[in-house]
Amino acid sequence: MLARIEYALRETWASFRRNFTLTLAAVLTSAIALLLVGATFLIQRAFENLLVQWRGDVAMIVFVRSDASPEQVALIDSTLRAAPSVIDVEKIRYLDKTESYAEAQRIFAGDPVTLSLLTPETIPTQFKVVPITEDADLVRSLAGQYRTLPGVEAVAL
Repeated sequence: MLARIEYALRETWASFRRNFTLTLAAVLTSAIALLLVGATFLIQRAFENLLVQWRGDVAMIVFVRSDASPEQVALIDSTLRAAPSVIDVEKIRYLDKTESYAEAQRIFAGDPVTLSLLTPETIPTQFKVVPITEDADLVRSLAGQYRTLPGVEAVAL
């Protein structure tokens, strides 16, 4: 029995040495296939996280800087509410650090590595905004206007 295993291993090794190019091609093909499968899973995971975030009709998120003053937060809020023909004012939600952290825990519930990197101090406060209009260009131009407000870190569509 041991002789058969030794024979099989010896012949396998000899075959690898004789056909080095073929062996290298097989290893590279396997590595590329695994890389593509892994990339597919990562893209799928990112897309699922994006869908989870957009449940509840949220189409725009205005992230507030961590050093923003209460006056700047109030200015952002009043600016958002000043466009009732474009934004559903009833659905504007302000999430402080605790609420943002709780939502991040919900969104990344299946990703313990990402969750371990998040703390309430590292997550920005945010406004969740639901546009009424279906016009994507108008929503993009609004996002551009909101990016220039004092205290706004970023606007995600």
